Amino acid sequence: MTTVPNSYWPAGKRCAVLISVLFSDGRDAVAQAPDLPQRSKSFSVWQYGALRGVDRLLQTFADFTIPASWFVPGLVAQQHMQLIRDIVAANQQIASLGWDFEAYTTLDAATTHTLLTQSKSTLEQVSGHAVQGFRLPSGRWPRRFDMALQSAGFAWSASLNGDDMPYSHHSGLVEIPVHSELDDRPYFQFNFTPAFPPGHSRLPAYDAVLSNWLLEFAAYRRYGGCFVLQLHPEWMGTPGRNQLLRDFLHEITRHDDVWLANGDAIAAWHAAHAQPLPATHPLNVYEVYRQERGRHDA
Repeated sequence: MTTVPNSYWPAGKRCAVLISVLFSDGRDAVAQAPDLPQRSKSFSVWQYGALRGVDRLLQTFADFTIPASWFVPGLVAQQHMQLIRDIVAANQQIASLGWDFEAYTTLDAATTHTLLTQSKSTLEQVSGHAVQGFRLPSGRWPRRFDMALQSAGFAWSASLNGDDMPYSHHSGLVEIPVHSELDDRPYFQFNFTPAFPPGHSRLPAYDAVLSNWLLEFAAYRRYGGCFVLQLHPEWMGTPGRNQLLRDFLHEITRHDDVWLANGDAIAAWHAAHAQPLPATHPLNVYEVYRQERGRHDA
């Protein structure tokens, strides 16, 4: 069993916490159902994020002094410039969620580079700040996609699973792993009959979600990991769910041994303190798997 020394994080800190927000303004849903904008009632569920959710999350983060990272598609930044500037004015960080919720496994290298650089430059122009972080908007992680991100000027990603500590790709790109149990989407996206997406479960009790997240946080703090909560303004910006979030933040901020940091800070810390990945790490296991089967394609 691998243990993580408490000293990995800044002095006196047992674990790291990254609060992330995925603000896609419904582009994720439109990618699955292109006719959704023509169905006003259904589409209004996603529009709630820009209307109420962003402001409510910003106020919550200000009340608890949370340095969150906001992942935004470049197209959404163009459409909601003032909201992006409001996020930055609240001392929050902007990162990329692609251009328009594209699946990069369907794109060639030239198109991939164009969309990555277009997203990054648009976000930087609107926000007035450098953008270093990236979140895969949809689909699978293409082979050697870390090199494409580096080529486009990104320093870190929060896209893959496979660990509960940051790690470095072979290219040097830092990965801050995420997990679905710490994402509000599996709990709260269901809104329709029939379910959208198909097969999605009913809405859970809020106290059950809070209990899940608090149990996860306690375990990450115990083992010295990097806890990454993933929120969406359209889900967690509603009054009751925002109260759930406030109850959660009240609990984690009462600990003085928890490092609340944005993605840039966590990635920079890891880059300065990283150790070589063990042979048993999923990233190395995958490479060995491919080599054993003679798959040396790019």
